[in-house]
Amino acid sequence: MKLRLLYLCFLFCLSSCAGYHYNTNNNPLISYDIKSIAVPMFINRSVFPQISAPMTREIVLALNDYSGLVVYSGESDKADAILLGIIESKDHYTDAVKTTQTLFTDEELQKSIGSRQPFYFPIQSTYSLWVRFILIKKPSKQELELFSGDMGKMVKAHPRVVLMDQIDLTNSFSRVASSNSGVNAGGEVNFVKNKAIFDKSLQDTCLQAAQSFKQVILNAF
Repeated sequence: MKLRLLYLCFLFCLSSCAGYHYNTNNNPLISYDIKSIAVPMFINRSVFPQISAPMTREIVLALNDYSGLVVYSGESDKADAILLGIIESKDHYTDAVKTTQTLFTDEELQKSIGSRQPFYFPIQSTYSLWVRFILIKKPSKQELELFSGDMGKMVKAHPRVVLMDQIDLTNSFSRVASSNSGVNAGGEVNFVKNKAIFDKSLQDTCLQAAQSFKQVILNAF
């Protein structure tokens, strides 16, 4: 009976340990003697002109979750390291954004296009981009210029580089295609609604990048 009780206690301990996780909120860069980090505005080389600011903001917020790590938003000589972020996509919008669903402009929408022949209007699209992250400890101006430029892709190792990684991102968004047959028709605000929908999608993509970045940090350190 006692043996069976000990066995059950042993199983209970194992099951308890299975759900245990180390605290990942402490500064993961402390082993590299990095107690502060500066995050300049991310360099945007993608076809999405409005993504740099929200992407930078979400990464800064993600780093702020770590206790013991001081995060400077923007360039700072006080920081132990600088995190460069470079946002990239395919060169042409039509290659970076792919239509996945269309709507034929017949019936009610025919009134909105007047005498034009009916055509297929894209109502759902998928887009892709990627972000390169380079964490450099006390870089010189020349080193920042090197890694920020096109030649930075060629550098595979550097004594000051603590982390070099890339996160691939994919998301989708739907467009509104309301009729524009009158002054009070929903189509009058199609553009405004669609811009808001796309901006929200980009914001979600930035949040996705921040979550993936924290996982990269967790795995790397």
